[in-house]
Amino acid sequence: MRLQGLNANILSLGGIAIAVGAMVDAAVVMIENAHKHLEHWERDHPGEELKGAERWRVITDAAAEVGPALFLSLLIITFSFLPIFTLEGQEGRLFSPLAFTKTYAMAAARSSRSRSSRC
Repeated sequence: MRLQGLNANILSLGGIAIAVGAMVDAAVVMIENAHKHLEHWERDHPGEELKGAERWRVITDAAAEVGPALFLSLLIITFSFLPIFTLEGQEGRLFSPLAFTKTYAMAAARSSRSRSSRC
C-alpha cells in the first residue's frame, strides 16, 4: 500500500473489514461442515474414537465438499470490485483505496493459507 501511496483512511480500513468479514464467513462455513461430518462419523461408528489418519480423511472430505463453492464465492467478491479500478477522478481517489486494500488483504490471506497447508 505504501508503494502505491495508499494511506489508512476510513475507506481503506473498510476494505480490510470487508475482506476479513468474507474470509471469516468462509472459515465458519468450512468449520461447520467439518463438524457435521465428524458428528455423522460418530453416529455411524458408536463407541469408536476417531483419530489419526481417519480423522484427517473425514475433515479432508468435508473441506473438499465445500471448498470449491467457498473459493468461487470469494472470487466473485473479488471480481465484483473490479469496476472500481476503472473509476477516474474524484470517485477513483475515493473508492480505489477500499478496493485495493480488500484485494490485498484477501490475496495475503489466501497465500498464507496455501503456504500453511503445505506444511
